[in-house]
Amino acid sequence: MAVDLSSYGGLEPEHKARILKMSDISLETITKRYTLGAELGRGRFSVVKSATQKSDGGTYAVKVVENSSLSDEENLEALETEVAILRQLQHPHIVALKEVVTTDSDTYIVMELLSGGELFNRIVDLGPFVEATAADLFAQVCCAMEHLHSAQIVHRDIKPENILYTEEGGTSVKVIDFGYAGVWSPEKPLTGLCGTPDYVAPEVLTWYDDEDRGKEYGKGSDVWSMGVLLYVILSGCSPFSADEEEALLAQVAEAKYEFYENEWKSVSEDAKDLIRKMLVVDPEVRLSLEGVMSHPFLAEAVGRCRANLDDAAAAADAKAEPPKAEAKAATPKSGGRAAQDAAADITLQPAEDDCAVQQVKPGSCCVIS
Repeated sequence: MAVDLSSYGGLEPEHKARILKMSDISLETITKRYTLGAELGRGRFSVVKSATQKSDGGTYAVKVVENSSLSDEENLEALETEVAILRQLQHPHIVALKEVVTTDSDTYIVMELLSGGELFNRIVDLGPFVEATAADLFAQVCCAMEHLHSAQIVHRDIKPENILYTEEGGTSVKVIDFGYAGVWSPEKPLTGLCGTPDYVAPEVLTWYDDEDRGKEYGKGSDVWSMGVLLYVILSGCSPFSADEEEALLAQVAEAKYEFYENEWKSVSEDAKDLIRKMLVVDPEVRLSLEGVMSHPFLAEAVGRCRANLDDAAAAADAKAEPPKAEAKAATPKSGGRAAQDAAADITLQPAEDDCAVQQVKPGSCCVIS
């Protein structure tokens, strides 16, 4: 049923129209379709809650955004970009979007529910990962990022809190939270300050002191964040630590970190070599994502991840394949499989404004307090 949007969060007509364009369905109230549950987390201008679909009992994670907050052009553009990006991405290691629902007061981004918890909490609970486990996990992140970058999308906020396990005690993970993601092109590189201080690349930090004259950047900024992530997974500590944010950012800008003996004595030289090549200040010298995935520390794990993805895709194709009609004459049935459909090209136009600035607190030295 169509909704009267005359009081749509007090928004201007243009903003109302853009929210409607972004949405799959409009309802008087979300309770006609979902039962909302416990709070799962909070974002810059949203709350994430669990939800159960009334029609079939399916469970989801729902980002709830007050429409009144979308009167801020920056917030509305960020949400439009996030939804557009999620609609373009279908990958086993990237969170899936189900639908976008709008009501008079709120907009609801309905996504698959990942019940295994954050990678951050897994590290806090279990400590640093042994290398084999770390490689298998990191390979999944790399495969997700490879898919992302192939669509010219840069995540811009890779960190343990944005990697979730699909189930409690499981080993499969998915990348979440595309609220800061941007679309890159050679003609329109990314600009602006966003991300989390411990994980943000030096070229992104050039926008910290000067909002108008920072360096343009691209996919390499994700590789830096992934290098910090790998350091944290293997040691339980952040490579950059200071009491004051200014000091922390100075360390990041110079790639000033160490492999402390206590945390790194049992970690291989291959693992440390990969991190060194990812945490390079100059993005032109920094290892590419392709180079990361072919590095001796990671190549076998990436091979296993890709094989698993191929097996999952083949199983999905077999399940979706319609049954073959029986021949009218008494001739043998064909036993061959139908050819797989060609993958659809992903196209997404860059947003007018690339980035929203995140206000964040200084990071701490160790993940495990």
